[in-house]
Amino acid sequence: MLRIFFYCLFPCVVAAQGPLDGYLKGKGVLDLAPSFSLNTASKFYGAGGQAYDVGYKGNLLGLFAEYGVTERLDLVATAAYVFTSTQSGLQDGSLLVKYRPYYGKVGQKGKLGVLLGTGASFPLSDYKPLATGALGQKALIVPTRLIVQWETGLGVFVNLTGGHNWRLDRLQAEDIATIQLQRPDYQPIEPQNFTTALVKIGLPTAHYYFDAWVEWQHTAGGTDFAPGVVDLPQSYGVSYTQTGGTIYFSDTGKNGFYLSGGYILRGRNTSQTFRATVGMVLKW
Repeated sequence: MLRIFFYCLFPCVVAAQGPLDGYLKGKGVLDLAPSFSLNTASKFYGAGGQAYDVGYKGNLLGLFAEYGVTERLDLVATAAYVFTSTQSGLQDGSLLVKYRPYYGKVGQKGKLGVLLGTGASFPLSDYKPLATGALGQKALIVPTRLIVQWETGLGVFVNLTGGHNWRLDRLQAEDIATIQLQRPDYQPIEPQNFTTALVKIGLPTAHYYFDAWVEWQHTAGGTDFAPGVVDLPQSYGVSYTQTGGTIYFSDTGKNGFYLSGGYILRGRNTSQTFRATVGMVLKW
């Protein structure tokens, strides 16, 4: 069966994508953000931009939580439950920490914030990464992020985020042996590290929040999907360009609702996925 890579987009009121953004909650503040996503894809891109006409439909129930330990330090947790025609259940999750070493005025033009983030992303169950609907590669990842955010006097902000992601998971001997039964010349390649970059522009107000963003992921090495060739999805190198945005509304300034979307334009070993998400944010 063709491996469909669906990139999980954990929702957050102030994050266009990904659980590490340019804001902190404040000491003692807890945000919970449950969400529901509809995901569709019409194509799958392999090596060299080769497109395969393989459709995909699935739904995602996500949970995001962020807690302000201090005024400079937040803890973040995410989890995802996937519904498809082939498999349903818990898949990937993460535990992360976000620290802001600097936040101050830049002349009369606004404020500049610098944040650092790290933690771990890992599978929450023994799901089957070969089946359609799998979020990822059943990977154990340690991400690092440098987040620079400029907030103008008009309220508009610009966020630049860059990161490197270490793959700590390793291929299992029994999985390699299974592939070699069908491909005696198979030479395994361990999971490869990858880099990410994000550019985001947004506007927070008393009752609304808007943003638009573009994200890139690049994996230099790894193997590639080929029709009819058995392989281990853990070894695939995944790269893509993705764009999207978020709209949030809160009548009270405390709890609120949001709509967000993302679209993978093109990539390597990834589906051309469209995601539409509706969710709510609860603050304590």
